Amino acid sequence: MAAKYIIAYFLEDIGQEAIIPPLVRRLIREAGKLAGNFDHRTLNARGGRSISAYKDFLADAKSKMHLPADLLIVGSDGNCKGFATRRDEITAVAANPPYPIVVTAVPDPHVERWYLLDPSALSKAAGIPKMPALPAHKCEKNYYKHLLRSAFNNSPIIPLLGGTEYGPLVADEMDLYAASKVDHGLAEFVGGVKSWLKQLP
Repeated sequence: MAAKYIIAYFLEDIGQEAIIPPLVRRLIREAGKLAGNFDHRTLNARGGRSISAYKDFLADAKSKMHLPADLLIVGSDGNCKGFATRRDEITAVAANPPYPIVVTAVPDPHVERWYLLDPSALSKAAGIPKMPALPAHKCEKNYYKHLLRSAFNNSPIIPLLGGTEYGPLVADEMDLYAASKVDHGLAEFVGGVKSWLKQLP
């Protein structure tokens, strides 16, 4: 049986690809919807340049209409511009998108921070007894990338992808309520997906 709904993802990199679709799958389960009714399609997940690449993608989608979707999720790291500024940039680019619903996923400053929002979730996911607490928000380039990798320093695990390979497990273990309280980008993303799911028959 064909899926009833198509969810398309326009993501910035593999770090986003490893955690954002799994979070959506979790929200689908928690909403009591059948997983088989949803087709997940990742349209882009490489190379950065998220805003300009997204603009090009929308132009192509409008002209060809060959990428239908009921929900489009756009992931873009805030890169220390702030969650709201990056979200507004995405919204401005898609003033008249060829998709009925667009939800933004804006980790600020970088997606690795989402992996660290709930240290106990990462601890359970990776099987590591103790994780460091999330430090105060910092905008230093690659800070959270290094922090995520260093979380494995006292374990026998060598994270070949810097820890992002645990994204699906972290997504399942994360306390979304608590994590959303400390990250506005995550809160809006979760809220947007929940709102879309709620209006489905």
